[in-house]
Amino acid sequence: MDTLNTLRDLIAIPSINPMRTDSAEAPERVAIDFLESLLRREQIDCERQAVVDGRDNLIAVVHASKGGSTSGGLLLNSHIDTVPVANMAISPFDPVLKDGRIFGRGSCDAKASIAAMLAALLAHAQRPERPRPVLFLATVDEEFSFRGSRRFIERHWPVSAAVVGEPTELTNVVAHKGVVRWRLQVRGVSAHGATPELGRSAIYDGARVAVLLEQYASELSRRIGHPLLQHPTLNVGRVTGGQAVNMVPDRCEFEVDRRILPGESAAEAQKDCDEWLRKRTEGLDFSLEDPFLDDPALETSPHSAIVRSLQSAQESVLGTARPCVGAHYGTDGSKLAAVGIETVVCGPGNIAQAHTKAEFVEVEQVHMAVRLYDQLIQNWGRG
Repeated sequence: MDTLNTLRDLIAIPSINPMRTDSAEAPERVAIDFLESLLRREQIDCERQAVVDGRDNLIAVVHASKGGSTSGGLLLNSHIDTVPVANMAISPFDPVLKDGRIFGRGSCDAKASIAAMLAALLAHAQRPERPRPVLFLATVDEEFSFRGSRRFIERHWPVSAAVVGEPTELTNVVAHKGVVRWRLQVRGVSAHGATPELGRSAIYDGARVAVLLEQYASELSRRIGHPLLQHPTLNVGRVTGGQAVNMVPDRCEFEVDRRILPGESAAEAQKDCDEWLRKRTEGLDFSLEDPFLDDPALETSPHSAIVRSLQSAQESVLGTARPCVGAHYGTDGSKLAAVGIETVVCGPGNIAQAHTKAEFVEVEQVHMAVRLYDQLIQNWGRG
Protein backbone atom coordinates (compact mmCIF):
# COMPACT_ATOMS: atom_id res chain seq x y z
CA MET A 1 0.00 0.00 0.00
CA ASP A 2 1.29 3.47 -0.89
CA THR A 3 0.47 5.45 2.26
CA LEU A 4 0.78 8.90 0.71
CA ASN A 5 -1.45 8.00 -2.24
CA THR A 6 -4.03 6.62 0.18
CA LEU A 7 -3.86 9.81 2.22
CA ARG A 8 -4.30 11.95 -0.88
CA ASP A 9 -7.26 9.82 -1.99
CA LEU A 10 -8.87 10.29 1.41
CA ILE A 11 -8.35 14.06 1.39
CA ALA A 12 -9.96 14.23 -2.07
CA ILE A 13 -13.15 12.68 -0.63
CA PRO A 14 -15.22 15.30 1.25
CA SER A 15 -16.34 14.03 4.66
CA ILE A 16 -17.45 17.23 6.35
CA ASN A 17 -19.31 16.83 9.61
CA PRO A 18 -22.60 18.81 9.42
CA MET A 19 -22.03 19.77 13.09
CA ARG A 20 -25.66 18.99 13.98
CA THR A 21 -27.38 16.00 15.51
CA ASP A 22 -30.56 16.52 13.47
CA SER A 23 -28.90 16.33 10.03
CA ALA A 24 -30.06 13.74 7.50
CA GLU A 25 -26.71 13.92 5.68
CA ALA A 26 -24.28 10.98 5.57
CA PRO A 27 -21.07 12.88 4.86
CA GLU A 28 -18.61 10.11 5.69
CA ARG A 29 -20.25 7.44 3.52
CA VAL A 30 -18.03 7.74 0.42
CA ALA A 31 -14.85 7.77 2.51
CA ILE A 32 -16.02 4.71 4.46
CA ASP A 33 -16.85 3.00 1.14
CA PHE A 34 -13.30 3.73 -0.02
CA LEU A 35 -11.74 2.28 3.13
CA GLU A 36 -13.94 -0.80 3.04
CA SER A 37 -13.06 -1.46 -0.60
CA LEU A 38 -9.36 -1.11 0.13
CA LEU A 39 -9.51 -3.52 3.06
CA ARG A 40 -11.61 -6.12 1.27
CA ARG A 41 -9.24 -5.97 -1.69
CA GLU A 42 -6.50 -6.99 0.74
CA GLN A 43 -8.78 -9.75 2.13
CA ILE A 44 -9.05 -8.15 5.57
CA ASP A 45 -12.20 -8.98 7.51
CA CYS A 46 -14.23 -5.85 8.07
CA GLU A 47 -17.72 -4.73 8.91
CA ARG A 48 -19.75 -1.56 8.91
CA GLN A 49 -21.39 -0.54 12.16
CA ALA A 50 -24.46 1.65 11.79
CA VAL A 51 -24.27 4.75 13.95
CA VAL A 52 -27.09 7.05 12.80
CA ASP A 53 -28.82 8.10 9.57
CA GLY A 54 -26.60 6.17 7.17
CA ARG A 55 -23.39 7.14 8.96
CA ASP A 56 -21.35 3.99 9.62
CA ASN A 57 -18.19 3.18 11.52
CA LEU A 58 -15.83 0.76 9.80
CA ILE A 59 -14.14 -1.97 11.84
CA ALA A 60 -11.42 -4.20 10.41
CA VAL A 61 -9.88 -7.22 12.18
CA VAL A 62 -6.59 -9.00 11.60
CA HIS A 63 -7.08 -12.15 13.63
CA ALA A 64 -4.43 -13.92 15.63
CA SER A 65 -2.75 -16.78 13.80
CA LYS A 66 -3.36 -20.39 14.79
CA GLY A 67 -2.47 -20.93 18.41
CA GLY A 68 -2.65 -17.23 19.24
CA SER A 69 -4.95 -15.46 21.68
CA THR A 70 -8.50 -14.46 20.85
CA SER A 71 -8.43 -11.61 23.37
CA GLY A 72 -6.12 -8.89 24.66
CA GLY A 73 -5.82 -7.31 21.25
CA LEU A 74 -4.76 -3.85 20.13
CA LEU A 75 -7.08 -1.27 18.61
CA LEU A 76 -5.92 1.42 16.18
CA ASN A 77 -8.56 4.14 15.92
CA SER A 78 -9.05 7.48 14.21
CA HIS A 79 -11.94 9.44 12.74
CA ILE A 80 -12.89 10.00 9.11
CA ASP A 81 -15.00 13.16 9.49
CA THR A 82 -13.58 16.66 9.21
CA VAL A 83 -14.60 20.16 10.20
CA PRO A 84 -16.17 22.48 7.56
CA VAL A 85 -14.12 24.22 4.87
CA ALA A 86 -15.51 27.77 4.83
CA ASN A 87 -12.84 30.47 4.48
CA MET A 88 -10.04 28.03 3.65
CA ALA A 89 -7.16 29.62 1.77
CA ILE A 90 -6.43 26.45 -0.23
CA SER A 91 -8.58 24.11 -2.26
CA PRO A 92 -9.75 21.80 0.54
CA PHE A 93 -10.10 18.61 -1.50
CA ASP A 94 -7.09 19.05 -3.80
CA PRO A 95 -4.34 17.20 -1.90
CA VAL A 96 -1.30 19.18 -3.04
CA LEU A 97 2.15 17.79 -2.16
CA LYS A 98 4.59 20.69 -1.76
CA ASP A 99 7.75 21.34 0.26
CA GLY A 100 7.47 18.04 2.09
CA ARG A 101 3.86 18.67 3.12
CA ILE A 102 0.47 17.42 2.00
CA PHE A 103 -2.21 20.11 2.10
CA GLY A 104 -6.00 19.73 2.34
CA ARG A 105 -8.89 19.48 4.75
CA GLY A 106 -8.37 16.49 6.99
CA SER A 107 -4.72 16.03 6.01
CA CYS A 108 -3.65 16.61 9.61
CA ASP A 109 -6.90 15.95 11.48
CA ALA A 110 -7.02 13.06 11.11
CA LYS A 111 -6.73 11.30 7.74
CA ALA A 112 -2.94 11.06 8.06
CA SER A 113 -3.48 8.85 11.12
CA ILE A 114 -5.96 6.69 9.22
CA ALA A 115 -3.60 6.19 6.27
CA ALA A 116 -0.67 5.34 8.54
CA MET A 117 -2.72 2.93 10.65
CA LEU A 118 -4.00 1.18 7.55
CA ALA A 119 -0.48 0.71 6.21
CA ALA A 120 0.66 -0.82 9.50
CA LEU A 121 -2.40 -3.06 9.68
CA LEU A 122 -1.89 -4.40 6.15
CA ALA A 123 1.78 -5.10 6.84
CA HIS A 124 0.82 -7.00 9.97
CA ALA A 125 -1.73 -9.07 8.07
CA GLN A 126 1.10 -10.56 5.97
CA ARG A 127 2.99 -11.90 8.98
CA PRO A 128 2.68 -15.63 9.62
CA GLU A 129 2.97 -15.11 13.40
CA ARG A 130 0.23 -12.95 14.87
CA PRO A 131 -0.07 -13.63 18.61
CA ARG A 132 -3.01 -11.30 19.28
CA PRO A 133 -5.82 -9.71 17.26
CA VAL A 134 -5.34 -6.21 15.90
CA LEU A 135 -8.39 -4.07 15.09
CA PHE A 136 -8.72 -0.89 13.07
CA LEU A 137 -11.64 1.48 13.70
CA ALA A 138 -12.60 4.45 11.54
CA THR A 139 -15.26 6.44 13.38
CA VAL A 140 -17.81 8.99 12.25
CA ASP A 141 -18.99 12.15 14.02
CA GLU A 142 -15.89 12.68 16.15
CA GLU A 143 -15.80 16.37 15.33
CA PHE A 144 -19.21 17.10 16.84
CA SER A 145 -20.71 14.64 19.30
CA PHE A 146 -18.58 11.46 19.28
CA ARG A 147 -21.50 9.24 18.29
CA GLY A 148 -19.20 6.88 16.40
CA SER A 149 -17.06 5.94 19.38
CA ARG A 150 -20.11 5.80 21.63
CA ARG A 151 -21.68 3.24 19.31
CA PHE A 152 -18.47 1.21 19.05
CA ILE A 153 -18.27 0.63 22.80
CA GLU A 154 -21.81 -0.73 22.94
CA ARG A 155 -20.34 -4.07 21.87
CA HIS A 156 -17.56 -6.10 23.43
CA TRP A 157 -14.43 -6.30 21.28
CA PRO A 158 -11.32 -8.49 21.80
CA VAL A 159 -9.07 -5.57 22.70
CA SER A 160 -7.51 -4.39 25.93
CA ALA A 161 -5.61 -1.34 24.66
CA ALA A 162 -5.96 1.34 22.02
CA VAL A 163 -4.02 4.05 20.24
CA VAL A 164 -6.13 6.93 18.97
CA GLY A 165 -4.70 8.80 16.01
CA GLU A 166 -4.80 12.58 16.42
CA PRO A 167 -2.15 15.16 15.51
CA THR A 168 0.24 14.92 18.50
CA GLU A 169 3.54 14.93 16.56
CA LEU A 170 3.86 11.30 17.71
CA THR A 171 3.96 12.38 21.37
CA ASN A 172 1.94 10.44 23.93
CA VAL A 173 -1.22 12.17 25.13
CA VAL A 174 -2.29 10.27 28.25
CA ALA A 175 -4.77 12.84 29.57
CA HIS A 176 -7.18 15.27 28.01
CA LYS A 177 -10.10 17.33 29.16
CA GLY A 178 -13.70 16.31 28.77
CA VAL A 179 -16.54 18.66 27.98
CA VAL A 180 -20.11 19.31 29.04
CA ARG A 181 -22.29 21.67 26.99
CA TRP A 182 -25.65 23.05 27.96
CA ARG A 183 -28.09 25.84 27.12
CA LEU A 184 -28.91 28.51 29.67
CA GLN A 185 -32.31 30.15 29.22
CA VAL A 186 -32.96 33.66 30.54
CA ARG A 187 -36.65 34.63 30.63
CA GLY A 188 -38.16 38.10 30.46
CA VAL A 189 -41.60 39.63 29.80
CA SER A 190 -42.61 40.55 26.26
CA ALA A 191 -44.03 43.99 25.43
CA HIS A 192 -44.34 46.39 22.52
CA GLY A 193 -41.08 48.09 21.62
CA ALA A 194 -42.81 51.47 21.93
CA THR A 195 -43.59 50.82 25.62
CA PRO A 196 -40.59 48.84 26.92
CA GLU A 197 -41.40 49.84 30.50
CA LEU A 198 -44.32 47.35 30.36
CA GLY A 199 -41.99 44.41 29.79
CA ARG A 200 -38.68 43.04 31.00
CA SER A 201 -35.90 42.47 28.52
CA ALA A 202 -34.42 38.99 28.62
CA ILE A 203 -31.49 40.36 26.63
CA TYR A 204 -30.65 42.98 29.25
CA ASP A 205 -30.92 40.33 31.96
CA GLY A 206 -28.93 37.98 29.75
CA ALA A 207 -26.16 40.56 29.51
CA ARG A 208 -25.96 40.56 33.30
CA VAL A 209 -25.72 36.76 33.27
CA ALA A 210 -23.03 36.91 30.58
CA VAL A 211 -20.86 39.19 32.73
CA LEU A 212 -21.28 36.80 35.66
CA LEU A 213 -20.33 33.82 33.48
CA GLU A 214 -17.15 35.68 32.54
CA GLN A 215 -16.41 36.17 36.23
CA TYR A 216 -17.14 32.51 36.92
CA ALA A 217 -14.74 31.46 34.15
CA SER A 218 -12.08 33.64 35.75
CA GLU A 219 -12.68 31.96 39.09
CA LEU A 220 -12.29 28.51 37.49
CA SER A 221 -8.85 29.57 36.24
CA ARG A 222 -7.73 30.05 39.84
CA ARG A 223 -8.79 26.63 41.05
CA ILE A 224 -6.32 23.83 41.71
CA GLY A 225 -5.75 22.08 38.41
CA HIS A 226 -4.52 18.81 36.97
CA PRO A 227 -0.73 18.33 36.63
CA LEU A 228 -1.01 17.82 32.86
CA LEU A 229 -4.17 19.80 32.06
CA GLN A 230 -4.08 22.81 34.40
CA HIS A 231 -7.48 24.27 35.33
CA PRO A 232 -11.01 23.74 33.98
CA THR A 233 -12.44 26.35 31.62
CA LEU A 234 -15.79 27.80 30.59
CA ASN A 235 -16.76 29.56 27.38
CA VAL A 236 -20.03 31.04 26.10
CA GLY A 237 -19.96 30.12 22.43
CA ARG A 238 -23.38 31.21 21.15
CA VAL A 239 -26.14 33.60 22.18
CA THR A 240 -29.60 34.09 20.68
CA GLY A 241 -32.63 36.06 21.74
CA GLY A 242 -35.65 38.11 20.81
CA GLN A 243 -38.19 37.80 18.02
CA ALA A 244 -38.35 41.23 16.38
CA VAL A 245 -36.68 44.59 16.74
CA ASN A 246 -39.94 46.25 17.83
CA MET A 247 -40.61 43.76 20.66
CA VAL A 248 -39.19 43.54 24.16
CA PRO A 249 -37.52 40.12 24.14
CA ASP A 250 -38.88 37.50 26.49
CA ARG A 251 -36.09 35.01 25.86
CA CYS A 252 -32.30 34.99 25.68
CA GLU A 253 -30.34 31.76 25.33
CA PHE A 254 -26.66 30.99 25.83
CA GLU A 255 -24.77 27.86 24.77
CA VAL A 256 -22.10 27.11 27.33
CA ASP A 257 -18.98 24.97 26.89
CA ARG A 258 -17.37 23.76 30.14
CA ARG A 259 -14.15 21.73 29.90
CA ILE A 260 -13.87 19.21 32.72
CA LEU A 261 -10.88 17.49 34.30
CA PRO A 262 -10.39 13.82 35.12
CA GLY A 263 -12.43 13.10 38.22
CA GLU A 264 -15.02 15.80 37.46
CA SER A 265 -18.49 14.80 36.29
CA ALA A 266 -20.70 16.75 33.94
CA ALA A 267 -23.45 16.91 36.56
CA GLU A 268 -21.08 18.31 39.20
CA ALA A 269 -19.70 20.91 36.80
CA GLN A 270 -23.14 22.13 35.77
CA LYS A 271 -24.42 22.19 39.34
CA ASP A 272 -21.41 24.22 40.48
CA CYS A 273 -22.06 26.82 37.77
CA ASP A 274 -25.78 27.00 38.58
CA GLU A 275 -25.20 27.49 42.30
CA TRP A 276 -22.51 30.11 41.71
CA LEU A 277 -24.84 32.14 39.46
CA ARG A 278 -27.86 31.92 41.77
CA LYS A 279 -25.92 33.47 44.62
CA ARG A 280 -25.35 36.54 42.43
CA THR A 281 -28.53 36.89 40.33
CA GLU A 282 -31.37 37.74 42.67
CA GLY A 283 -34.42 38.79 40.67
CA LEU A 284 -33.31 37.19 37.40
CA ASP A 285 -35.34 34.33 35.93
CA PHE A 286 -33.07 31.74 34.32
CA SER A 287 -32.55 27.98 34.13
CA LEU A 288 -29.94 25.54 32.89
CA GLU A 289 -31.16 22.82 30.53
CA ASP A 290 -29.87 19.25 30.69
CA PRO A 291 -26.56 18.95 28.81
CA PHE A 292 -26.72 18.31 25.08
CA LEU A 293 -23.17 16.93 25.22
CA ASP A 294 -21.56 15.06 28.09
CA ASP A 295 -18.10 13.80 27.20
CA PRO A 296 -15.69 12.42 29.81
CA ALA A 297 -12.06 13.34 30.30
CA LEU A 298 -9.22 10.89 29.60
CA GLU A 299 -6.55 9.85 32.06
CA THR A 300 -4.28 6.87 31.45
CA SER A 301 -1.37 5.93 33.68
CA PRO A 302 2.03 6.72 32.13
CA HIS A 303 3.04 3.31 33.48
CA SER A 304 0.29 1.37 31.70
CA ALA A 305 1.14 -1.45 29.31
CA ILE A 306 0.06 0.47 26.22
CA VAL A 307 2.20 3.49 27.09
CA ARG A 308 5.23 1.30 27.82
CA SER A 309 4.77 -0.55 24.51
CA LEU A 310 4.37 2.69 22.59
CA GLN A 311 7.44 4.25 24.17
CA SER A 312 9.46 1.13 23.38
CA ALA A 313 8.32 1.46 19.75
CA GLN A 314 9.33 5.13 19.79
CA GLU A 315 12.80 4.22 21.01
CA SER A 316 13.16 1.76 18.13
CA VAL A 317 11.73 4.01 15.40
CA LEU A 318 12.38 7.57 16.56
CA GLY A 319 15.51 7.02 18.62
CA THR A 320 13.94 8.13 21.89
CA ALA A 321 10.75 7.58 23.87
CA ARG A 322 8.39 10.53 23.68
CA PRO A 323 7.07 12.11 26.91
CA CYS A 324 3.58 11.72 28.33
CA VAL A 325 1.61 14.95 28.03
CA GLY A 326 -1.92 16.33 28.33
CA ALA A 327 -4.21 18.00 25.79
CA HIS A 328 -7.05 20.47 26.15
CA TYR A 329 -9.13 19.07 23.27
CA GLY A 330 -11.29 15.93 23.33
CA THR A 331 -10.93 12.69 21.36
CA ASP A 332 -12.64 9.36 20.83
CA GLY A 333 -10.15 7.98 23.34
CA SER A 334 -12.04 8.93 26.48
CA LYS A 335 -14.99 6.78 25.43
CA LEU A 336 -12.73 3.77 24.90
CA ALA A 337 -11.05 4.33 28.25
CA ALA A 338 -14.44 4.59 29.96
CA VAL A 339 -15.10 0.90 29.23
CA GLY A 340 -11.70 -0.27 30.46
CA ILE A 341 -9.60 -0.10 27.29
CA GLU A 342 -6.18 1.39 28.13
CA THR A 343 -5.89 4.30 25.73
CA VAL A 344 -3.20 6.69 24.56
CA VAL A 345 -3.52 9.36 21.86
CA CYS A 346 -0.64 9.45 19.37
CA GLY A 347 -0.55 10.41 15.70
CA PRO A 348 1.25 12.34 12.98
CA GLY A 349 0.79 16.08 12.50
CA ASN A 350 0.71 19.14 14.70
CA ILE A 351 -2.54 20.17 16.38
CA ALA A 352 -1.70 23.77 15.48
CA GLN A 353 -2.50 22.86 11.85
CA ALA A 354 -5.84 21.18 12.58
CA HIS A 355 -8.96 23.08 11.44
CA THR A 356 -6.84 25.82 9.84
CA LYS A 357 -7.32 27.65 6.53
CA ALA A 358 -4.26 25.92 5.01
CA GLU A 359 -4.25 22.60 6.85
CA PHE A 360 -1.29 20.33 6.15
CA VAL A 361 0.72 17.42 7.49
CA GLU A 362 4.45 16.81 7.18
CA VAL A 363 5.20 13.84 4.89
CA GLU A 364 8.04 12.71 7.17
CA GLN A 365 5.62 12.50 10.10
CA VAL A 366 3.31 10.23 8.10
CA HIS A 367 6.16 7.88 7.20
CA MET A 368 7.37 7.79 10.82
CA ALA A 369 3.82 7.06 12.00
CA VAL A 370 3.59 3.98 9.75
CA ARG A 371 6.82 2.61 11.19
CA LEU A 372 5.79 3.51 14.73
CA TYR A 373 2.38 1.82 14.52
CA ASP A 374 3.95 -1.22 12.89
CA GLN A 375 6.53 -1.54 15.66
CA LEU A 376 3.84 -1.03 18.29
CA ILE A 377 1.80 -3.89 16.84
CA GLN A 378 4.86 -6.14 17.05
CA ASN A 379 5.61 -5.04 20.60
CA TRP A 380 2.02 -5.67 21.66
CA GLY A 381 2.08 -9.14 20.13
CA ARG A 382 5.14 -10.04 22.18
CA GLY A 383 3.67 -8.62 25.39
